[in-house]
Amino acid sequence: MGSRDIAPGVAPRLVLDTGALIALERGDARAYQHLLTASQRGLLIVVPTLVVLEALDGARAPAVVERIVKKIDVELSLLPAMTRQVAGLKRSSGVESTTGIVVVLEALAVPGSMILTSDPVDIHRILEAAGSRGRVPVLRV
Repeated sequence: MGSRDIAPGVAPRLVLDTGALIALERGDARAYQHLLTASQRGLLIVVPTLVVLEALDGARAPAVVERIVKKIDVELSLLPAMTRQVAGLKRSSGVESTTGIVVVLEALAVPGSMILTSDPVDIHRILEAAGSRGRVPVLRV
């Protein structure tokens, strides 16, 4: 891990959701192992800015979250084209988490990407509503 000069669309990604970032903040060994394995496989470790915001709000130690984010390969800004997809996917999936929707959309944006989450049930519901069931591996912390 660590900042690389790689465009975020070049390589498949491991997209972290809020629960994954919080697990890292709390020192969860399984979460760190998933990051190490993904990095060894050549995946970019990425986190959407919306996830960072939500994690900082729920963190016990926001400074730890900030240090983790600085070590992640890419922090992804929310693109306007993606924001236009969120409402429809929320309706069709029945999932209220805007952050979860953004995580799925980021994973779908680059073939071969994976998601690290603490809520695989909602992530699978979103993937199914997006017509992408089974297309994105979902790892649990």
